[in-house]
Amino acid sequence: MELLQLMREIGFMLYAALKAFLPLPSLEVLLIPLCVNEPHAYLRFALEGSVGTCIGGAIGYLLAKKSRKGVLLHFLDEQQINHWEQMMKKYGIITVFIGGITPIPDFILPYLAGFTNMNFWLFSFSDCSSRFIRSWFIGYSIEQAAHVIDFQTYGNLLCVFILLWSIIYWIKGRYFIVDNR
Repeated sequence: MELLQLMREIGFMLYAALKAFLPLPSLEVLLIPLCVNEPHAYLRFALEGSVGTCIGGAIGYLLAKKSRKGVLLHFLDEQQINHWEQMMKKYGIITVFIGGITPIPDFILPYLAGFTNMNFWLFSFSDCSSRFIRSWFIGYSIEQAAHVIDFQTYGNLLCVFILLWSIIYWIKGRYFIVDNR
């Protein structure tokens, strides 16, 4: 493996780790361009993203375990914390699993799991497996589409569009929060 490719993949895993506990744009912002560039390597990218997510999830879990509600108050208000605390206590790892395969703000899950004292190993298994399934599905879909679509022609435009859309969506959610009460 050449140095540039190694650095790219370490950077991808680092981003996945940070994304797991920080409010950054979704992992797909990097996963999709990687899979478009190398459709046959989608499984490797899904594994790398999953490993990074496991590391980041553990960091978020441990931060919440240590600071309790303090870290959550940076991201959620008291009412939201109470709602998610009830969800975590009622559904446990199912909440983590569903949150990991859907595009809800999944960076909150490690904090909630640590705050509610969920079993660390159950949390890690559910978090890592759900993120792997999500990444695998996206990568596999791109690999299958590569047989039909000329990604060299249209892939770069698609990646730029997805990147811009993700950044705008993130900025909109971060800075232009609308209260629908």
